[in-house]
Amino acid sequence: MTLSAAQKNFLETEFGLSAAHVAAMEPEQLRSIRERCFDIEVAEAVTADNENIGISIRGEIAADLVNIIKATIKSRTAAAMAV
Repeated sequence: MTLSAAQKNFLETEFGLSAAHVAAMEPEQLRSIRERCFDIEVAEAVTADNENIGISIRGEIAADLVNIIKATIKSRTAAAMAV
């Protein structure tokens, strides 16, 4: 899982987790982080909509992580099934 500095900082700030720790997680644990990122994305999008502003950087990073984590889970699941 390749993450930007901002994404790594987000994981540390929001969840107290290092990128290395997240990269080592099992798919079920990753799903939990993904769901929490999705919740942040939705909350930030609602705030942006209510205030007629663009989604915050926090919301954008959370959205990016939802997609990155989904791809990671998919890749790991496919690799495990190939064994």
